[in-house]
Amino acid sequence: MKKNSPNIYMIIRISILIFWNIAGILILVSCSPQKRLNRLLTLHPELVQNDPIRIRDTTIIPGVQLDTVVLYSALKDTITIEKENLQVKLFAVNDTVYLLAETKGDTVVVEKEIVVERVIRKKNNETFKEFNWIIIIFAFIGIILVIKRIINKSF
Repeated sequence: MKKNSPNIYMIIRISILIFWNIAGILILVSCSPQKRLNRLLTLHPELVQNDPIRIRDTTIIPGVQLDTVVLYSALKDTITIEKENLQVKLFAVNDTVYLLAETKGDTVVVEKEIVVERVIRKKNNETFKEFNWIIIIFAFIGIILVIKRIINKSF
């Protein structure tokens, strides 16, 4: 062998390292889970189920108060009126009549129903079978590399 010639084992190691780097990059960049899900749902629309979701929206209406002063000479009677959320009081103090109106706060609840698509989850063993073949192939390549290394060290 020449002094400047590269070692064949070094070339094999570098080529294996490059192969694993390229394989890792391809696995990481190949496709996102969202793209795979969209592709699966377009091929199998029976996997999508529409579920209604109820949204409860609560609005609180605050109470309102009103104060008014009327001269006593204009009104001679004292009156109190109550109806549902409204209460009105008319009362006299000295020579003035006070009018006090008050409404109690109220809560309005609005329920909305929104339909959302939900993916039905089923266990599917076919995907695991494909994954098992990939594992078997990589294990076989690894075993071959280990045997090759053992044989090369013994000679």
